[in-house]
Amino acid sequence: MRVRRTVVVASAALMVAVSLIGFPAQAQDLGDSSGETTTTGEVGAISFTELGRGADVAFPAQDTPVIVTIPVPDGLTATTVIGTLTAPTDFSRGWLEVSADGRFVSRTDFDAGTVGQGLPVSIPLNGLAVADRAITLSMAAHVVPLDDRCYDRSHYQSLSLRDTSVVFDGIEQQPTTVATFFPPILRKATIFVADGSSPAQQSAALQLSTAIVNQYGSQPETVVVEQLPPGQVLPDVAPNLFERAIVVGTDNNAGIELVSAPNGFPVLKIVGDNKTLIPQVSLLAANFDGYWAASKAVVSPDSAVAEISQDAITLEKLRLGTLTASGLNHIEVDVPFSQSQLGRSLKNVSIRLIGTYVPLPNSRSGELSVSLDGKRLESSAANSSGSFDVTVEVPNELLTRNMSVAVALDVTGDFQCGTSSPSTLTLDPSSTITSSDAFPPVPGGFQSLPQSMLPTVDVGLSRGDFADLVRAQRLVVQMQRLSYMPLQPRVLSFGDAATSPLPTLLIAADGALPTSVKLPMDTVDQGLLRLRGLEFGSAYGALQVMSNSHSEVVALTSNGNPADADAILNWLDGDKNRFARLTGDLVVAPAGAEPFDIGVNVAPLGTVAASDVDTGLSLVTVGWIGLGTVVLMVAAVGGLLLVRRRTK
Repeated sequence: MRVRRTVVVASAALMVAVSLIGFPAQAQDLGDSSGETTTTGEVGAISFTELGRGADVAFPAQDTPVIVTIPVPDGLTATTVIGTLTAPTDFSRGWLEVSADGRFVSRTDFDAGTVGQGLPVSIPLNGLAVADRAITLSMAAHVVPLDDRCYDRSHYQSLSLRDTSVVFDGIEQQPTTVATFFPPILRKATIFVADGSSPAQQSAALQLSTAIVNQYGSQPETVVVEQLPPGQVLPDVAPNLFERAIVVGTDNNAGIELVSAPNGFPVLKIVGDNKTLIPQVSLLAANFDGYWAASKAVVSPDSAVAEISQDAITLEKLRLGTLTASGLNHIEVDVPFSQSQLGRSLKNVSIRLIGTYVPLPNSRSGELSVSLDGKRLESSAANSSGSFDVTVEVPNELLTRNMSVAVALDVTGDFQCGTSSPSTLTLDPSSTITSSDAFPPVPGGFQSLPQSMLPTVDVGLSRGDFADLVRAQRLVVQMQRLSYMPLQPRVLSFGDAATSPLPTLLIAADGALPTSVKLPMDTVDQGLLRLRGLEFGSAYGALQVMSNSHSEVVALTSNGNPADADAILNWLDGDKNRFARLTGDLVVAPAGAEPFDIGVNVAPLGTVAASDVDTGLSLVTVGWIGLGTVVLMVAAVGGLLLVRRRTK
């Protein structure tokens, strides 16, 4: 059995921190002069993607409002939302209406002729109230079909506001207190450590990195770790727009304060001794949801997170928002959730769905269905009661890192255009997702990350230096971007981490791993590697995932050259979605060649697990060996060896 772990909730972290240090963090005021300090360059237009939401605003249903929150950093004014309106090809006219605080803001009318190639839209924001460093808009759209025909609009392109941006005016105001240090838009946070070989400072830098990434959610911020030059206590680099600098250091007087760097820019300083430094970071992270970053302005994933891993959790606790939809022919309510959202790796998942729908008249009939990621799990005829209570079992082989359950009502029968009332489908928030804690995780390998590493991750650094810290930080940031819950990394001695009963991240960039640690690279078929471009004895870096007797282990290694291990990190950083797409349990980076991922002990998603096959080889390896045989046959016949490299 895996050691059971509990997520430390914000209030608990706050209590622990205060009890250990004996006094609250300092909220030093730098005075008005600091607020006059400005960054270089004009703000201009900032895309919705950088604001933490998709570039497009889609309107899936007629007149159903879409709530859009626009962060407004201190010193700036949001003047306009701009975008391009696109509409279905089967409509005659329509309109987009925007309101704020119940007041009308703007209306844009359009027809097929004006919106055919995309209609530029400008929504004024001047004069709108800013609350908690944000403006909240309500956008609703309506389209009228050609000839006022009635049909199922779910099969057609929705009305969308695409390539959306916000135009800002003004100059960013620098923070004057700890409480205003983190802006609602963050492009880069640089964490400076005074001593890159101190385990306490290493742990603080890793935990601070995951806390920041977790708080800012889908904003594409950059969080990096740097080491202060010898003898320098504060950085002297001027931040650019929406950038912040943080210093982590050792001091017997623990605390958090805002100080002025030699160049005049504010720096957040977090200090403590080996026992009190980590509680300072916990204190900071615990208060993120309060006033640190204006929670309404930041699109944070923890708004949909259970506070603790549970066997059963209601949709209400997941805070998924409105669970209702309306339509004529096809009405669908989606329930997205992830394993990290539930705080652990899952198996034996069952979902009890309770809800109601408008009873159908005798002239119509309907079918109620439940699907997981497009695969139907259950269906039944709609009845006159207008209610349902159905439980579906999810086969373990269908489990993925992120999932979406769709509850749909499909209606057929007599419809009178313009007079037929739409049907409405509503899920009760008491609907429940029940699961068991899975070990080994389902699915395994890279698809088990980050849920199999929650919440505490023991980190071992073979050299224990700053370079190893940077490698560990880059990997925990990659995992945190996929997690709804904050990872809590802590640095142990390399030997203690290698034998830890908790999930572990091992950094051995030079390949110096204890012989007790058995990884996929130790048993991979050499013919498989040769097919992918790695010859026996060649230099390589490797990122590997394995399940030992009680927990998950992630290891960054090489066969001697740390630069080959770093090549994997550079490759992952080159595409923000690359880490999420990894399957199997091994990434290999041949020196000077493109890295590739394969499965050694883990089968591809949607197939039988490799552990269920007693051939001694995983199904993935067997498949690759078969492919190798075919390739060699072709070479023998045609005199040409075809080697195919998969591009990512």
